[in-house]
Amino acid sequence: MRDVEDRAAAGDRAAQLAINLYAYRARKYIGAYAAAMGGVDGVIFTGGIGENSASMRRRICDGLQFMGLRLDHDRNLAVRLAERAAPQIQAYGSRVAVIVTETAEQLQIAREVARHLSKARAPSRPIPIAVSARHVHLSAASLAALFGEGYTLTPDHDLRQPGNWAAKERVTLVGPKGTLDHVAILGPLRSRTQIEVSRTDSFALGIEAPVRDSGKLDGTPTIRLVGPVGQLDTDGLIVAARHIHTNPTDAAAMGVEDGQYVNIRLTGGERGLTFARTLIRVQPTAFTEMHIDTDEANAAGIGAGCEGQVVPGMAAELDG
Repeated sequence: MRDVEDRAAAGDRAAQLAINLYAYRARKYIGAYAAAMGGVDGVIFTGGIGENSASMRRRICDGLQFMGLRLDHDRNLAVRLAERAAPQIQAYGSRVAVIVTETAEQLQIAREVARHLSKARAPSRPIPIAVSARHVHLSAASLAALFGEGYTLTPDHDLRQPGNWAAKERVTLVGPKGTLDHVAILGPLRSRTQIEVSRTDSFALGIEAPVRDSGKLDGTPTIRLVGPVGQLDTDGLIVAARHIHTNPTDAAAMGVEDGQYVNIRLTGGERGLTFARTLIRVQPTAFTEMHIDTDEANAAGIGAGCEGQVVPGMAAELDG
């Protein structure tokens, strides 16, 4: 890039075009990811070009004002990266941070190796796999709307997760193209109503339900819930992403931590499969088990007694 910039400064038309094309493609990727993520908090420049080329940083940031990014010209020219500094070069009032920092691959590799070597080498313990059928978690307001003010759900049986239970009551889900009757309600009540269905259920309802981790409900579709005394339209419809409930003791034995994504190898069932990107959820009193929806269970041929194990060395990123 230094050679290309020198040639461009000397009037080389091909080099000037290459620089403009490079900046254009970088802007296009930033814009695409901003759209996919619903906005960005920061844009970080690193590597040989990102660290050293003030002109390329400026070219890339030019045109990103639509997403609230404004570059400070003087800060951009005065970047100093000694002692792993990470200066911010956005202008005052910019909604998006612009950061420059050097890469440190060797340090990161050393940290990852040290972290893995420090873990106990105990064999990974088997994880029971539970199939989660369609169900609803209600908020207090939703319960009142469906069953009447002051109504209390009637516990029918306890679930394996301590403090969780299935109610005797049922609700109906109504979508644009279909209805699902006798949908289970799980307790206790939550602060926000969440409806968990399979992909097949979402097709039957006529609604495209996103695959989400439990509790991540912003931007989810609206579904109609019908109870014995009322009905309501609420968001919170998801296909629950596969996840593992576990407690601190079992998590330590498996070498995993809360919010981590891991790969799970199936040790039973009709097919030898590995489930990728499975979220770890550590809670003090949790019973260790993996939850998948009915579609995944059917596809994998999972029946009673099926188990899985964390694939060693295949831990993924932490949930941000």
